[in-house]
Amino acid sequence: MNYLKAGSQWGRVGASAMVHFPVSLCVGSFSRPASQWAMRRWCKTSCDWLGIQNTLIDGHKLKATPQAVIVANHLSALDILVIGAHLRRDYRWLAKAELFKVPLSGWHLNLAGHIPVFRGERDRNSGIGARIHKVVEEGASVLFFPEGTRSRTGALKPFFRGAFRTAVDEGLPVLPLLVRGTYDLLIPDEWELVPKADRQCSVQVLDPILPAHTGDTAADVDALRFKVWSTYMGHLHPDAALDPAQADGEALKAAGQAGVGT
Repeated sequence: MNYLKAGSQWGRVGASAMVHFPVSLCVGSFSRPASQWAMRRWCKTSCDWLGIQNTLIDGHKLKATPQAVIVANHLSALDILVIGAHLRRDYRWLAKAELFKVPLSGWHLNLAGHIPVFRGERDRNSGIGARIHKVVEEGASVLFFPEGTRSRTGALKPFFRGAFRTAVDEGLPVLPLLVRGTYDLLIPDEWELVPKADRQCSVQVLDPILPAHTGDTAADVDALRFKVWSTYMGHLHPDAALDPAQADGEALKAAGQAGVGT
């Protein structure tokens, strides 16, 4: 890895943060639109300054679903930039707690009400459900990466229940976003973007999926998870066999399957 080039590239992301997040820090506590504007502009400007060609496909489905549990496949650290550049709405992102410690961007995440997730610390995560409910009551959407961590192979991983339990509990549709291209630009354990003349990435908005309410919450959550996971598989791996067991992130992590939850 060329550390000088990687530093230059991520320095541009930092420079974009220095331009946009002071707006959020100054007025975001009493102006939610200002905070949303700062996040969107940081994402878009960072993509532009990194030379990423970021395309939104079927964006009308975002407008048609004003409040939702938004989910996205997770391919690299670039995902939030390419997604956030297109989200013109009030939303809160569930993100690993370490990101909230980063100067400027982390301060913005805290002030804007995004929700930290503490990996492996169940006690510290006990209040997440209440925080999500408050966000939904405010009329905002919630953004999850249901795989938990980025894919290290580019293939779709199993999903954890959190996003789908939220959709069932809150009575919201799941709005899947299909991210392409970010894995090829930033491979695992590297920080230098892969040299490519065409840094093409895209976010495709898939059809919203409504949860069932049969009275059996656990079954409704698992059925919704499998339906959403199968939708992604149909786009990404159309020839793969679909087995509900392969969508169950909790079970596969407990069984020690490599790559799940890491």
